Amino acid sequence: MTANNVEEQHQENDYIFSQADQLIKENKVEEQPTFLNEPNEIESETTVNQESEPPTEKDEAIKVTKEYEDKEYFEKPKYIGEDEKTSVNSLSISQLRDSPTTLPEERLKFTLKHPLKSDHTCPQCNEAMRYPVQFSECKHRVCSACFHEFFRTEPRCPVDQGKINREKAFLDKTLTETIMKLEILCNFEEWGCKWEGTFGEGQSHFEKCDYTNILCNHDCGAKFQRRFLQRHLDKDCPKKIISCAFCEERCLREEKKAHLEDCQKVPLPCPNKCDKKLTIPRDELDNHIEVDCPRTKVLCQFEEIGCPHRCSRERLQKHNKTGIIAHVRLLYDVVMKQSQRLDQHHELLHDHGALLEAHQALIDEIQQSAKTQLVWRIEEFSRKMKEAKSGNVTTLFSPPFHTSKHGYRMCASLCLNGDGKGKGTHISVFVSILKGAFDSLLKWPFDYRIKFYLLDQNPVIEKRSHKKFNIKPNPCQENLPFLGCPKMEKNASFGAAKFCKQSDLEDQPTLVKDDVIYLKISCDCGAGAEF
Repeated sequence: MTANNVEEQHQENDYIFSQADQLIKENKVEEQPTFLNEPNEIESETTVNQESEPPTEKDEAIKVTKEYEDKEYFEKPKYIGEDEKTSVNSLSISQLRDSPTTLPEERLKFTLKHPLKSDHTCPQCNEAMRYPVQFSECKHRVCSACFHEFFRTEPRCPVDQGKINREKAFLDKTLTETIMKLEILCNFEEWGCKWEGTFGEGQSHFEKCDYTNILCNHDCGAKFQRRFLQRHLDKDCPKKIISCAFCEERCLREEKKAHLEDCQKVPLPCPNKCDKKLTIPRDELDNHIEVDCPRTKVLCQFEEIGCPHRCSRERLQKHNKTGIIAHVRLLYDVVMKQSQRLDQHHELLHDHGALLEAHQALIDEIQQSAKTQLVWRIEEFSRKMKEAKSGNVTTLFSPPFHTSKHGYRMCASLCLNGDGKGKGTHISVFVSILKGAFDSLLKWPFDYRIKFYLLDQNPVIEKRSHKKFNIKPNPCQENLPFLGCPKMEKNASFGAAKFCKQSDLEDQPTLVKDDVIYLKISCDCGAGAEF
């Protein structure tokens, strides 16, 4: 079977690559293609000996091509480094630069459509002359490649062995143009290439020929005919950058397996096999199992109150229906326990409220007693004055206070309708010495001056005129019940029976404002009052 027949039978498996031109780099080959000189005598000789000779390298290449075409993709692509011999009948151009995607051992090879004439043949290498150089001495010509070889030794014409002068040799442009117009066939004709053209067009075709062996442009090491490039890139190339179909992340094809093992968007089946057709992205699988999967084992929703039942999510509804009575009993027990706890909390809250009030009263007393002077605010003065005159409440008592931080502890009493000599006409003010924490450290009997003030509330401070009264206790034996160290909770009161006339409140209305009066009491204890 010929190569052309092989090509026809497997035409449906051929791949034409519209993007093959992208694999050709900008550096174009300057030298022209070499032709295959195949005289009729050689063809006939080859035909006679065909049966006895082993298969040629071209036959083997055709066989390999057929194997590639019969497969869905390249199972065993060839790589750089495999030993390949150049065809016996092909011509190698030593100075021809390789195409960027062409194998290093691949050279530009073409077959002449017609036998090569003798004047087109290089007498040195017997190949078609490439850029023929003419010797001025004998008019003979050689190809430019052979011309440079002559000057490694003594230069002589290969035809008549005459000496030649390198400086006088020149490029035969006319013959070059003639050779460039010779008709040629692609050397891959037997593999299926139908191209025909001229010598001058050979290089351009060679760079595009679908049957030329090339290397993968992703440096994976595979080699194949150019026509199989796209199939290799689409299916085989391990160095091709691809996009994950699930997360669109880009990676090398050889890393695809490792990527898929970690890709969070890869659809996976439910490990509980809840639905054979259902696939869930890896990053949503945990949520599916915890929230949606009907086969996930879950606890009864009444587990916190004592129900130990555990079943699949799809059977939980049935359990809730059959276990209503048991669940109600559990709820009843919980409610009763909560009710008992609530009652206990109410009792504790009531006790804490009472304790808080007691603490607050104690705090107020401590704060007042810690003060070194008393400023006493008396509200609802009019009502309290009427009560005093009617005899219902004749005396008001202030909170305790100290004469200094660690001084005498006292309290004041106020008789709005007066007491003793001032009853009915004056307001009387008295103080009592209370038992204190520092009494054993203080001076006794008490003999320090005490000052009483009924404060003027005039908004203009400069115009204020307070009502004042001072007393200086007499520490005699008769006054010890008043001024001595208290033996009971408090001593008898002493003070000013005629502190302020009741009529002064009418004459000086700024003493009472918003039905409120202020009484200030201070003591001039001096430095000796404390230890």
